[in-house]
Amino acid sequence: MEKQTEETAVNLMQLMLDEDWVREAVRIEEEAGCDIGAGFDLGANLGEFLQNPDEFACLLELRSLIMAEFLKLLASWDLGAGMEAAVAYGRQLLMERLLHPSPEAQQQLLAILSQELTAEAETTKKDDLELRFLVRSILTHSDWDAIATAAANAIREQVMRQQQLSA
Repeated sequence: MEKQTEETAVNLMQLMLDEDWVREAVRIEEEAGCDIGAGFDLGANLGEFLQNPDEFACLLELRSLIMAEFLKLLASWDLGAGMEAAVAYGRQLLMERLLHPSPEAQQQLLAILSQELTAEAETTKKDDLELRFLVRSILTHSDWDAIATAAANAIREQVMRQQQLSA
């Protein structure tokens, strides 16, 4: 019996890389009017999925998109000397939040992942705004406060270091 299980095992990640399979799965879900899943429940278990080294490779692009948007967001705030600290602390918090995203964030992450896997997504202003909103919503108010504190502390340290050099 164990041998049969091995022979019938499905590699979900291989299937997700197959454009035809993804399109068929999307068609079936649209026809059914709901999400259909088997194996990993990516909505409820997205954090575990991200932690699995075999499946993580497929989500690397998603993480890259989110991190790139996070960097663009911080860069638009012109944090100067606090930028490096804000980025370092923010990346850490963002990765923690991505391991256990809220149900709303899970839906958005899965939509972005689906677009990337089907290669139908062309970067548009709308996509950028949605991604930026997602990054802002994944991090909590206290996360943003901690990022601001990290940036402020870095600026304070810079000022104090400069003051000591000129004394």
